[in-house]
Amino acid sequence: MSAALPGAPAASAESAPATGAVFHHRLYPSVLPLPNGFSPEGIAVHGTTAFTGSIYNGAIRRVDLRTGRSKQFVTPPGAGRISVGMDVDRFGRLWVAGGGAGGPLPGVVSTFRVYDTRSGRLLADVPFPAAGFLNDVKVTRDAVWFTDSASPAALVRVPVAADGRIGSPRKVTLTGDWVPGSTINANGIEATPDGRHLIVDQTTAPGGGAALYLVPATSHGTAAARRIDLEGTLASADGLVLLGRTLYVVTHDGVVKVELSKSGTAGRIVGITEVPGAAFASTADVFRSRLYVVDANLGDNLANIGNPAASFKIVGIRLP
Repeated sequence: MSAALPGAPAASAESAPATGAVFHHRLYPSVLPLPNGFSPEGIAVHGTTAFTGSIYNGAIRRVDLRTGRSKQFVTPPGAGRISVGMDVDRFGRLWVAGGGAGGPLPGVVSTFRVYDTRSGRLLADVPFPAAGFLNDVKVTRDAVWFTDSASPAALVRVPVAADGRIGSPRKVTLTGDWVPGSTINANGIEATPDGRHLIVDQTTAPGGGAALYLVPATSHGTAAARRIDLEGTLASADGLVLLGRTLYVVTHDGVVKVELSKSGTAGRIVGITEVPGAAFASTADVFRSRLYVVDANLGDNLANIGNPAASFKIVGIRLP
């Protein structure tokens, strides 16, 4: 494959590292507490606001990065609805992966939802029973992509027209180098700056450890995944953040920095940065020169999901 990863990041000006204005870290809190029992998993940064959703009851909170305070943005959407990964499109809409029956939580409906980021109004609630567990989300120029973690090898593509109209979801089966691993397969997802390729991680690949794949962003029914040749070992992988050719891989032990080759087919692990106080980091998003990492704090055998005695937070760290 010949996909290039240009040096300029795909992130918008509101979330990209600052190039001119000084970002005063000390004026922004590094720990953003969430209510006990909330059970966050995903995050999407939009301006100076972060959205995070509950894998317990699907509620979504709006967090002010300037103050660290949060308030309810979306009430629990009803039985079988949870909130996993999320992302914001150019129309100011929050896309939320809703998990599914194939995941570790009972009674969950395979669905995705779309909200207005200003009002919190529900714009779409789309069941997609062909998916086992819709996990992470990435918005591109003409589509929204979800990882289906319960499927041995699948993504879900939702086309988005130039005027914002939402099309019908379609499963895209991963072929090529992709080999099914554990019960959680495709997990984190990112897109190259030109939008032509996706980067998808596999939490536990065959033979142990995690793996990264470069996947063409095709609208067809199959996509040939190419395993990224890594210099170094990636023990696990969950959420992804891509800035230029630097890929940040959120693991349960910290954030791993990977420098990718120009083609995106190879990478070098530079190091790992601890997330202070995090019991179980799940994913992250970027605001200027900080990563905001979700501490999902799942607990042993997911015991902390919905536990009113369990504490949760978002942690801001400097970009490694």
